[in-house]
This record gives sequence, C-alpha cells and structure tokens, in this order.
Amino acid sequence: MKSRVLNTLLVLFFLCGLAISSGIAQTEEEIDVVPAYVPPAEQALAPVKLPPIKEKVLKNGLKVIVVEHHELPVVSLRLMCKAGSQYDPAGKAGLTRFMTDLLTKGTETLSATEIADKIDFIGGRLSAGSNWDATYVTCTALTKHLQTALELMQDVVLNPAFSDDEIERNRQQTLSSIENDKDRPSTIASEAFNRWLFGEHPYAFPIEGTEETVNSFTRDDVLSQYELIFNPNNSALFIVGDISPKKAFKIASEAFQSWPEGSVPETVFPLPEAPEGYKLRLVNKPDATQAQIRFGHLGIARGNEDYFPVVIMNYILGGGGFASRLVKVIRSEKGLTYSVRSSFSTRLQAGPFTTSTFTKNESTLEAIEAMIELIKEYQESGPTDEELKKAKSYLTGSYPLNFETPSNIAGQLQGVELYDLGSDYIEKYRDRVNAVTKEDVIRVARKYLHSDDMLFVV
Repeated sequence: MKSRVLNTLLVLFFLCGLAISSGIAQTEEEIDVVPAYVPPAEQALAPVKLPPIKEKVLKNGLKVIVVEHHELPVVSLRLMCKAGSQYDPAGKAGLTRFMTDLLTKGTETLSATEIADKIDFIGGRLSAGSNWDATYVTCTALTKHLQTALELMQDVVLNPAFSDDEIERNRQQTLSSIENDKDRPSTIASEAFNRWLFGEHPYAFPIEGTEETVNSFTRDDVLSQYELIFNPNNSALFIVGDISPKKAFKIASEAFQSWPEGSVPETVFPLPEAPEGYKLRLVNKPDATQAQIRFGHLGIARGNEDYFPVVIMNYILGGGGFASRLVKVIRSEKGLTYSVRSSFSTRLQAGPFTTSTFTKNESTLEAIEAMIELIKEYQESGPTDEELKKAKSYLTGSYPLNFETPSNIAGQLQGVELYDLGSDYIEKYRDRVNAVTKEDVIRVARKYLHSDDMLFVV
C-alpha cells in the first residue's frame, strides 16, 4: 500500500513538469562508498593497546589527557572544545565554522602570514576545525620544536584577532565555496533533505552556512561565538607522542593556566518529530539528466546503547561499499546507479539516517521501489552468516589504522572524551563488535529503520 502511495506521488510530480531525459548513471561519483576490506584469515590482528592514558585537570577546569608514545620523535597537540556548529545562533548558520576558519588567520601579535611562516619553519602543522559537536585546534611538530609549536597554538587559542580584513577575506572564500555548490545536484539534494527533516533545528542548515547568513556575520558575531565556545572548563587538551606525562602536564599548565573559566553552553535544541508515512518533495532542476535521491528519517545519537549493532547492520545494508546489499542489488544486479549507500550520522543528538543514490530520470521510480523492498526484506530476514562475518572482519581488522600516528591517536581520544564512551572503549572495541549477533542485527534493523515512515527528496 505504502509503495503504491509513493508511486502515485512520484508520478504526479513527474506529470506536473519534471523533464525526463536519458542519461548515463556513471557521470556522478559524489556519493562515496567504503571499500570492502577483509584481513587474511591466517593473519593475526594487530593489537590495539595504547600506553597508559594519564589525565589531570587544571585549576581552570581544562582536562589534560596524555599518551606517551615514543615510536617517532613527534608530539601531537589537540585542543577540543565540547561545543560545535550545533550552537550556531538562530539565523546565523555557519557562524561556528566561520569563526573557526579565522583562528589561524591572525592573533593580537601575529598576522596570518607570520603564523604560517613560523609553523612552516619548524616543519609542523597547525590547523583549526569544527563539526556539529566540537571545535578543535591541532598542532603537530617534532619533539625538538614542541615549545615553539605550543606557543603558536596557545596564541591562536587565547588571542585570536578576528581582524576586519581577514573576516572579509574569509567571507568571500566561504561565499565562493557556497556558490560552487549551487549547481551540484548531490549537494542540492542533501541540503534539501536535511532542511526538511530537521526543520528549525541547527542540523537543518549547512554547516558552512548560506549566502544570507554568511553575509550577515559581523565581527561582534564572531567574537561572541568564540567566547561562547572557547572555555577551559568545557575543553580537553590531548598531548600524544614523544613526551613524558610529567613534562606534558607542566607545559600544558604553563600555556593554559591563565585561561579564565567561562560559562558552559547548554543544549536547548529539541529534535523535530519523526515523520509519519511517506512524504515526498521534488526539487525541480530542468537541466538535470539524472535524479538525485535522498530518503530516510531520524537516526541515533552516538551514545545509543545499540551503537555497535547499528554500525554492523548499516555496514551490511549500505555502508560497506561493494560488500553492501544496496550496491550488490541496485548497482551490480539491476544496473540502476553507479553508487548507492546508506548512513547513520551519529552525533550528540540523533543525526539523520540517509539512503543516497542517483539514477537516470526515467528509472527513479524503479530505484526507489527496489531500495525500499530491499530494506524491508533485510528487516525481515537479517544478514547471512557470511555478511555478518565480513562486516565484523572489516571493522575489527581496520581499527588499528586509526592509531598509526600521534595525531591519529589524539583524534580517537577526542571522540572517546567528547561522547563519554568510557576509559575502556578502545581496548574493548573489538570485543563489542564481535559480540554482535545475527539476532541483534535483525532487532536493530526493525527498531531503527522506519521503512514505512520516511521523507523522500528527488
């Protein structure tokens, strides 16, 4: 019944003016897929066991987390603030990302060029970034240049200039990026889907903002967002590499003990109600020879107790590249697309579950119906033993790749701290993956895939 309703809706939209023309599905490759990786059965898995993780909290509330790692004469520094683009004010989408872009573009004593020259001179890397849940500044340098690197990082974090010239330069660069995305059907479809799914929640808007919001940013806006997010008592400093914990705590205290405490921002963003039934929106792009398709619903938060079963369930469904059912059926067997995937974007709050693909305009109905049918069959029968084995093999076999460098390790520790995953998360990751059963996968597929209640954007 639901399939017939969706079919009718699509037909009506097509009859009302969607130009249908032939095209070759292979012309767009924006939708990435994960290559299937299966370690050789006879090869023992590389152990994932870090040296002891040491922690200390400074008087201003800054948590310092240290891992002594002497394999290379390198130290990686990562300062994370537990607030990201979710805290963009209403009508100011993109402000956090905009502010973050400016951090390395000048301090009260150094210009952007001087910062770049100093870090280049010691062969280091200094950058700033943000996502929905966190804002961070990272710096990596040889051990012998650690003091210089730390001084630069401290200056960027504590004394950003946010000069008018750099604000305008960053505004033009951001607007140029937004303009370039305007004609990309994949971006148009994804943004339309998120806007509809999340309503007035910050997740509804592009993380880099829109033309309207970016043009509205003032220096006062940027400074206010910086003061909201950058507080030591809502932050953690990760120091990983060729350094003892004693020295790491000493230099951290010297660099950041003068950073005054601030107010911790509160999460006050209620999620929208989940969609009921099938609802469809058409984004009319008359010159398009292909239809970009996005459909889904609210997913899960990162802290969900079913995280590991959901990861495996989605890997088999559409997150595992050529090992996934969606690719095998929709691409390989039916030839309806070049690329198709499903994803759960897990954040502090529930992100989207999205199924994404593109196809020739005239095969839109067939592709959507085939994907829905596949999802429902998967919910009913679950994975095969071989699918479950390969999913676990990929997730456990590839996990050590996340710990190859001090910078990688710092990034992994950031996730553990941000989402409060527990001190044993890294050590027990593989056990938790391997503990997932076929019954678990069927259970979460039925619980978290709402195959009769979805939003569709074409």
